[in-house]
Amino acid sequence: MHKFKIEATKFTIVGAANFILTFIVFTTMLKVFGVNYLLSLAAAWVVGMLFSYVLNFSWVFKPEQKIQFRDRFFRFFLASVLSIALNMLTLSYIVEHTGFDPFYAQMVLIPLIVIFNFATAKFWSLRRSNE
Repeated sequence: MHKFKIEATKFTIVGAANFILTFIVFTTMLKVFGVNYLLSLAAAWVVGMLFSYVLNFSWVFKPEQKIQFRDRFFRFFLASVLSIALNMLTLSYIVEHTGFDPFYAQMVLIPLIVIFNFATAKFWSLRRSNE
């Protein structure tokens, strides 16, 4: 249980840094450059996914000594694609059916996305081979 708490704490720190990074990308594209909210989210996702993979691999879960950009990255990428697809569908539904500002709607969705991402990284894409 101790190891799980350490991983969850580190994942949360990486997530917070990722949040700040993607928040800056999303907000800048949406509010400064006037880019469509879904395109802004997609760009922020790409930046955040790469950032998150490297830190989660090398610092949080450490499934191997050397960072892998083949099998593990492919699984991490697939989980990330599913995550962003669910995020985008939900965000789009909320914005289109309620008229909520996409900025605030996305803020509400973030905790759910974080839980999904931790579970897929911990138990699938970045799981140690001996677990």
